[in-house]
Amino acid sequence: MQTNAIVIDKYGDSGEFSEKIVDIPELKPKQLLIKVSSSSVTPFDIGVRKGNFKDDFSLSMPAITGTDVAGEVVDKGNEVNKFEIGDIVCGMVGVKGFGAYSDYAILGQSKAVKVPKDVDVKYAGILPMIATPAYNALFDLGKLVSGEKILIHGGAGGVGSMAIQLAKNAGATVYTTASKRNFEDLKNLGASEVLDYHNDKFNKVLSDMDAVIDTVGHDTYKDSFEVLKSGGRLVSLVEEPNEELAKRFNVSAMYLGGKFDNPLGKVIGLVSEGKIKLNIQKSFPLTADGVRDAQDYYETNHVFGKVSLAK
Repeated sequence: MQTNAIVIDKYGDSGEFSEKIVDIPELKPKQLLIKVSSSSVTPFDIGVRKGNFKDDFSLSMPAITGTDVAGEVVDKGNEVNKFEIGDIVCGMVGVKGFGAYSDYAILGQSKAVKVPKDVDVKYAGILPMIATPAYNALFDLGKLVSGEKILIHGGAGGVGSMAIQLAKNAGATVYTTASKRNFEDLKNLGASEVLDYHNDKFNKVLSDMDAVIDTVGHDTYKDSFEVLKSGGRLVSLVEEPNEELAKRFNVSAMYLGGKFDNPLGKVIGLVSEGKIKLNIQKSFPLTADGVRDAQDYYETNHVFGKVSLAK
């Protein structure tokens, strides 16, 4: 079986995307073949295309990229026992796998969840790569519980806006950093206070935080130690732990890595219940031109929420 796919033949800018007819690999026992309805643009996808991670893993060219995927199960491996043909699912495609920027994608059973009937598949396609790190950072590493205070950096981004809502839903008091144009939207998502990262020195304003989620790094990461109470937790999505600062401030510093149980089913359940809002700032067609335009748009605009790719 073959499919039309959006591929790159080498690392580079968005002009490397082109459409090709490619063979679909034989499914492994626990894999699903998905007829793709939607995907998204993530910073990770852009980094993969540029070759930013080629020292960590290499792609076989031509490569099909795209991590977020949602669509219909049209075939499955002989050990798949959680899904049936015709199910609508979403999940994260393996980084060296048969990616989402294609008419068909291959998704591991453990990475997939069913999409509730009341959740639009277009929105399901933007969820996995923001829901998974946000949940893992907050609860698996950050151990956030009701009644605590948390600072979430980069609140307007996909992961940040998801983390704000998950933390608020868990009963925490949420503080975040963003630009002024996003203040009202972030308060509507559940932030109690929003600080302007251009002008406000958060480490001079805030204190006694139980936890901090860092999506920015650099000076923001280092300054975050100052706002934590003794025994607090700092989880970064971008910086390895600074043990010297952690010891000085008597806090725990962690980097979001390792393997956790897939939280996507819990989060999409909250979406179905109306407790989590998903924001698509702009949507593009899932074509080579559309992926090019979508990734360029993401890199040159301040995106609140997500950029979608849909059939």
